[in-house]
Amino acid sequence: MPESFANPTQLVQCSDAELEALVEQADFGNFEPGRDLPPLRERLLRLERERGLTEVHRLFSEKVLAAGARLVETPRYIGVQHSFALSPDGRHLAIASGRLDKLPGGDVRIWELATGRVVDAVGFETTQVGSTGDPSCLQWSPSGEWLGVNLDDVVVGVLRAFAGTPPSFTADVTRRWGSPPGAAVINPKTVENKGHLPAWCWSPDETQLFISTPGPDGALGCIIPFREGARVNEDGEGLRWCPARLDGRPSKSQPHAWVRWSPDGSRIHGYCKYEYVSEPHPDSGQDAHPSASVIDVGSGDLQYRFDELKLPVAFSPDGARLAYGEEPSRLANGHTGRTVSDLSKDFGARILSVAEYVWSRDGRRLAVLLNGYEFPQVLIFENGKFLCQMDLKRRSFGLALKSGDLGRWAWSPDGSMGACLLREGGMAELWKREGLKVELWKVGSSPKMLRRLEGANGIDGLAWGADGMLVGAGPHAIAFWDVNTGEQRSRSSLELEPGRVPPPSDWNPWPDEVARFIPTERGWDFTRAQPDGTVECPPGSREKLEPRLMFSVGGRHAWPWRWAEGTPHARWDSGALSLVEPQAEAAFEERRVPVPEGETLAARDARHGTWGFLKQYEAPTRPLDHYRADPVFTHGPAISRANLTPYLGKGVMLRQTQYGTWYALGALLEVSDEGILIHPRAPIGSYRERLLSFRDILWIGPAVPLDTPEG
Repeated sequence: MPESFANPTQLVQCSDAELEALVEQADFGNFEPGRDLPPLRERLLRLERERGLTEVHRLFSEKVLAAGARLVETPRYIGVQHSFALSPDGRHLAIASGRLDKLPGGDVRIWELATGRVVDAVGFETTQVGSTGDPSCLQWSPSGEWLGVNLDDVVVGVLRAFAGTPPSFTADVTRRWGSPPGAAVINPKTVENKGHLPAWCWSPDETQLFISTPGPDGALGCIIPFREGARVNEDGEGLRWCPARLDGRPSKSQPHAWVRWSPDGSRIHGYCKYEYVSEPHPDSGQDAHPSASVIDVGSGDLQYRFDELKLPVAFSPDGARLAYGEEPSRLANGHTGRTVSDLSKDFGARILSVAEYVWSRDGRRLAVLLNGYEFPQVLIFENGKFLCQMDLKRRSFGLALKSGDLGRWAWSPDGSMGACLLREGGMAELWKREGLKVELWKVGSSPKMLRRLEGANGIDGLAWGADGMLVGAGPHAIAFWDVNTGEQRSRSSLELEPGRVPPPSDWNPWPDEVARFIPTERGWDFTRAQPDGTVECPPGSREKLEPRLMFSVGGRHAWPWRWAEGTPHARWDSGALSLVEPQAEAAFEERRVPVPEGETLAARDARHGTWGFLKQYEAPTRPLDHYRADPVFTHGPAISRANLTPYLGKGVMLRQTQYGTWYALGALLEVSDEGILIHPRAPIGSYRERLLSFRDILWIGPAVPLDTPEG
């Protein structure tokens, strides 16, 4: 084994003089990023806090980056984050997200927990990745070498983690034999053989995948050999269908919605949200219900099916136990489905409104989150027996992630502590993502709250990683904390600021690349970070961009770009100029609403219903993405009649939410105590009501034209 580059403990504790000597004397031929980079980075961060950037930072950068590293930018804006997976070693979090206001398209990014920065990214220009509401659509292989993700709701793709390359294996097996199940749609013929989003999982030795999907003769899934570079379909070589017979007869079950392979490789356990246990038919009149079952890997048959299952549900990591039910709350044997205990009886009181079950990694402890209206609680069971409870005293849980990939409770790796995502106040404020905190608890016979972590707004789920790092993520935010000190290491808001929409695509000076942009007072600065360390960015935005620039060393570890500035590995470039011509037409034009002479009262009322009370107004003449809102009023008391009335007759921009989120631009024609009328009408809203309600507006403000890039 090669001699270590440096003793990690001595490296962290050495003096500044010893650190300067090390950069000259150390053998960087023995430098191993996984072992040596984290302690070196911690020591240089301390040096930067105490003395600022020094020549030592540059000298170490030259040595560390000499072997090669890719420059990766942690983005400022991305689409909604929806699928999450913590790496087996607990040091990285993979996230699948959409593109910003663009369909299709998406990205898989890998974040390093220690730095809160992206170290690897794979983009999909025309492919949807992950799922907005289904669990486990993004999964690491047991070794952490591979990362699998659902693609376009049909295919399972596998890419090599930390390589920055697209999937090298795909399995497309969901397009035949009645897919999706007929009970899932009103008219199954319209989607026949188009495929569906499959649940899937890795085998323990990562040589195979199990994909849950209808198959021939009532099969409930198939086992596929995993080989790098392979493209597998329903007729692929080596594919084996699981007939799913139960007691020697066809089970007539539905495929699982969530699956896992047992650690010993003998079983695949999972649950189905909508079980029919009959020939599926949309008009059968049979009520769907959840079920749990186990597939024997050797025969492909069901070992049992548990039809009394109630949601929520959680298998222990090894599949040996199954917690289920909102009321009552029960524990079952995961191998047989037989009830082991009624948790309410063991607790000594009735358990109501279970919101979540969360197992510790060793399966020894179970956290039961109770979403009582006034008194939410967390109950802890150890080896099936009640251990303790945490009364949250008029606090409430935060919102849950739609996918369920991350929970509102996260166990420490050893199961001795837990982190809980909470907000002050009761359930009435549940819809808000503000006022959130994370509480750290010591778990035992006498539980103790250790500390509160601030800065959790926008977070919906938690994961406790290695080295005392906790990560929280939501649709548009991600945050990283050191649980030992309570320090927030990093936080990123990934959503556009209120009052902004993405800039026009033809303003991008690099039309063949994904645009990166930073808002300026009256426009946008476009930026590009190239793998060789060159960063193109106008001088006015460099301060905002620089903290997000990191070299990815070994594909896994972030090294700050700023430490290498002044070396051959990192330099600023002013950036290319756009060829966009300045706008010739005015940003607004005056328009008049014709008022006929002798107009009747009924006609006047009809005109007011369409055009409000204004006879003259200012109409925007440019596309929506050529404006910003300024000032901007955000959801809540700020969006009111008093604040908006001064802008009657002016052009306004807004973002509204109803069955999704949408931008709108138009003239403000009327303001009431409850809502507004704009022309043209906002794209989504109740057309039975004349006004767009304040409650459906996320932000609004007068439209201000942006400056085009200089030609």
